[in-house]
Amino acid sequence: MTARSVRALVRSLLRPAGRPARRGLDALYRARLNWVYLREDIDGIEAELRRMRSGHAAVLRQFGANVAPDAAVVGPICLVNARKDLSNLEIGPRTHVGSEVFIDLADRVRIEDGATVSMRVVIVTHLDVGRGPLIQRMPRSTGPVTIEAGAFIGAGAILLKGVTVGREAVVGAGTVIDRDVPPGATVVDPRGQRAGSTVR
Repeated sequence: MTARSVRALVRSLLRPAGRPARRGLDALYRARLNWVYLREDIDGIEAELRRMRSGHAAVLRQFGANVAPDAAVVGPICLVNARKDLSNLEIGPRTHVGSEVFIDLADRVRIEDGATVSMRVVIVTHLDVGRGPLIQRMPRSTGPVTIEAGAFIGAGAILLKGVTVGREAVVGAGTVIDRDVPPGATVVDPRGQRAGSTVR
């Protein structure tokens, strides 16, 4: 018997015994998160999601997000501006949300079936210039962001409030999107300039 087959045999024997322990630990962890929520409100849960190494989808569901069972949410994930829960977030089936994605939940964010949001994408749903003189010209505003089915958002792209990325559209890495992207279009901006530069 090889060392590999011995390890496989030991794993197969221990795995059934470990399942009840795992369920118990999961229940304790959920209870701890509920305590964090009671003590620190949704801000505490947002902080937990930034620190966690795995299990993000389950925690998102626990606090109100609509996340499909087969959605892949790679951590850490940074959520901000949720009100009392995470119900402004919807992540559909067969989606992929990469590492270090930043999502502003001041308004709704919907990621539809089979869409990919690559690592370090930023999704912003509000504009707030603060309490300085600019507030007269630019009052606070919000707008939902929708990433339609099968769309691909490249690493480090920034989606600004109110935009819809159409079905099976492609947004290149590092591109800033401040207007809707038509279904099937490709938007790339190698210079990192704004305004959804090149549509093919």
